[in-house]
Amino acid sequence: MTSIDLITDLFCRIDDRMKALPKHPQATLWPSEVVTLGVLHALKGVGNRAFYRWLTRDYQ
Repeated sequence: MTSIDLITDLFCRIDDRMKALPKHPQATLWPSEVVTLGVLHALKGVGNRAFYRWLTRDYQ
């Protein structure tokens, strides 16, 4: 499973459960997107900088 597949699957599962939560007017991300990033960070188990590099590596 590629990292994109993992992120997509995880986001879909989280978003299905959090559909009822509204987005704050000043927010740029939906709550399910924030939770997905938090869960990915916890699953990866590395520091902030290493997590950011891992997350952006596939998109540059």
